[in-house]
Amino acid sequence: MPLRRWAWCGLAAALLLAAGLRAGLVLHRYHDTDELEHLHASLLVARGNLPFRDFFEHHGPLFWAALAPVVDPPHEPAAKALAGRLLMTVFWFGALLLVARRRKGASGLEGALAAAWLAAFAAFAQKSLEIRPDVPGMLLVLAAAWALARPGREAGPLAGALLGLALWCTPKAAFPAAGLLLGAAWRLPAKDRARVLGGAALGGGLVAAAGLAYFAARGGLGKLWSYYFLYNMGFPGANVSWSATLKPSLLSDPLMWAAGLRGLRRWRERPDEAGALAFALGGLAVTPSAYPQHLLFVAPFLAGFASREAIHWVGTRTRRGYILAGALGISIAIPAWGAVGLIRYGNQEQTQRWKCVSDMLPNGAAVWDVWTGDSFHRPHAAFIWFLPDDSQAYYEPAFLEKHMTEALAAPRTRGAVRCVSCLERMPRAVTEAFDKYFEPSGCGRLWLRKRGV
Repeated sequence: MPLRRWAWCGLAAALLLAAGLRAGLVLHRYHDTDELEHLHASLLVARGNLPFRDFFEHHGPLFWAALAPVVDPPHEPAAKALAGRLLMTVFWFGALLLVARRRKGASGLEGALAAAWLAAFAAFAQKSLEIRPDVPGMLLVLAAAWALARPGREAGPLAGALLGLALWCTPKAAFPAAGLLLGAAWRLPAKDRARVLGGAALGGGLVAAAGLAYFAARGGLGKLWSYYFLYNMGFPGANVSWSATLKPSLLSDPLMWAAGLRGLRRWRERPDEAGALAFALGGLAVTPSAYPQHLLFVAPFLAGFASREAIHWVGTRTRRGYILAGALGISIAIPAWGAVGLIRYGNQEQTQRWKCVSDMLPNGAAVWDVWTGDSFHRPHAAFIWFLPDDSQAYYEPAFLEKHMTEALAAPRTRGAVRCVSCLERMPRAVTEAFDKYFEPSGCGRLWLRKRGV
């Protein structure tokens, strides 16, 4: 069988493996607390709440609006979480299709290699699984890159509208968006530059104006400004871009990083995508908390340049083709084995905790739960209802103490989730209020309100 046919068979097998592993992860991998945060926000939106005005958040509101009709109908919390991950899988599949698209002057094999390699990239495989706004944001940025590469007068406005939608999902999209537009400005002849970039500004501006008008009409424009813009601009964050993000990714996927960064020497062939990759990487240095999900905006473009570099390196030399196939096999096997471990570990304990809350508290009962997500399917007791370490650093301890103790004391708060590590980093009075008003339920980490208090 010719080498090229073997290559197509191998890539098909790699994509099937990625799909099979993803199915197992969708069903069995534990849910990150970020996922449960976004599930809760989407359920609030489904019940008519306006983000920022009616509940605290600092992520993009468009995501919850899209997620709400998907996760609201299922009754059981596990079914809601499954519905959310299935929607993320739709976005994942769309991203792979856009990465696999055939570029000018490239073979179809190159795009297929990029998609298969991307599907195996550990950070992409894990973070695109999670219910978070970065996943549709990534898809919209990739769609904008596709739109900019198209001829015709609609390219600019379409790309601008898609980038505007991405920014309503997550501020992280600003980095690859800026790189895409600068790369397009370099690529386009002078006679087309103003038309395309002006069209992009128009498309993005219309999307921005529509969102602002919606919040203004519902009386939430001031809160939108406070939490989506000012809060994110002043977010203290955590310096984790190397320790939690880049270093683990370099160790798990060294081949793609080496080939992709080397492939940037061909940036003049694809300046739009090179700009997106460079600016997304630059965003790691300035994003307050650059956790692995930031790599969702890096990996698709890195895979494209890695694939192009690999295809050029092989050329027509059969021996190099076999070497590349072996290296890719190892590169794909390492993160795949890690995924198998996560599937085997399972999420039974987590789903049991959700069931504790469902069984012991009625639908409308408020629950104090600052970060575990065990009660994502119930109303939360406090306006500020999630406090990871980096978010907590944003607030004065006295303010948090007052806010949290009042939420625990409120008679409407029927349950509280005892997160030991969360209580340890809060003012002592919060733990004292927790112990005063609540007692163990005997199910998971849920505590119930004491009678008579």
